[in-house]
Amino acid sequence: MESLTELVQFMQPSQRLDLKKIALTHVLGLTGTEEGKCAILSVDDLLTALFHLTADESLALAKDAVLALINLTADESGAIKVYNTSREMQPVTMYSLFHIQLVRNFVLLQAYELIATAISHIINENSNLADPWSMVLSNLTREESIAYGTLDILDENPALMTQLIKAFTKLQYNKNKAKLDYLGPIFCNLTQTHRGRELLCRSKCNLLDKILPFSTYEESIIRRGGVIGILKNICFDPLYHEIILREPDDILNVILYPLCGPEEFTDEENELLPMELQYLPDTKTREEDPGLRKMLLECLLQLCATRKSREHLRSKGVYEILREYHKWEQQEGRHKDCLLACENVVDILIKKEEEILVDNYKTIEVSKDMKEKFIQEDEEYLKDPL
Repeated sequence: MESLTELVQFMQPSQRLDLKKIALTHVLGLTGTEEGKCAILSVDDLLTALFHLTADESLALAKDAVLALINLTADESGAIKVYNTSREMQPVTMYSLFHIQLVRNFVLLQAYELIATAISHIINENSNLADPWSMVLSNLTREESIAYGTLDILDENPALMTQLIKAFTKLQYNKNKAKLDYLGPIFCNLTQTHRGRELLCRSKCNLLDKILPFSTYEESIIRRGGVIGILKNICFDPLYHEIILREPDDILNVILYPLCGPEEFTDEENELLPMELQYLPDTKTREEDPGLRKMLLECLLQLCATRKSREHLRSKGVYEILREYHKWEQQEGRHKDCLLACENVVDILIKKEEEILVDNYKTIEVSKDMKEKFIQEDEEYLKDPL
């Protein structure tokens, strides 16, 4: 602890470059271990020094400072600590300056706009630090309270969200080859909240429609996983089911397309399917990541909540698509989690509404004993080998 505190004086903006580099290299190395991260997070002055170094004139030094923040915010407690410390920084009075050791190496402290700094780098097409800053913001916004803080900033300046969407949807937006794939998880994290879902779904700029095409972006699982995560968050909120199941079936197609393969359907079955999912080529493959396949199936399960939505899904051939998907998952995908998720949807869609006798599943009160029974049954299912 004492040695870390001593490093602070060498990490001040006015220090010699070589001293700053040595100190920061040591700190960055410590962020690679849990013990090191805990030690750093316990020294507020060290975090403050890191904040200042993210804007250092040396790009290499600034990048290392941001990389340290990525590691420090990788888990919930670290993200909250870093965020709160940035907000709690207070100006230093002239009186207190005389009581700070090595005062000539310190700068006046001010509140550090952590979220705003990250956003400014992400939307700056010339930034060399856009990708690492997007990773910091992705880590931070996983915490719901910080997601709300980010939305506060976006609400204050609506143009920022439009610019973030542009940075995400325009490939090669950044002139220094930053990929900005982590904007996907950032948007996903924001849709944990009702305000985030409203921002994407009710926007006059059709923000959701602009993001959805990247659900099949093969070059980055981070990017397409973020988009599929957005869909999942929206599907878990019944307020947006009508938007998801709107005509034309563009959003439903986004959910179903990654689950479709090259299998042939009868003419009658093809007539049920949305036009974009009919007569797919022999080269059509399914989403390769089982975690993302499961998320898509969970989207469909949430859409089965009401009778109106169930009938819509049946009319679009969702059962027929999942019938073929289940065969493929058994033989090739071979992931029990995905099979279980598929069977949960099929078990509902295969039934007639006269058998279900419930308009909205979400209104049913399930006892604690029954919940535990269902969980146990699922666990037993997952234990059995394929």
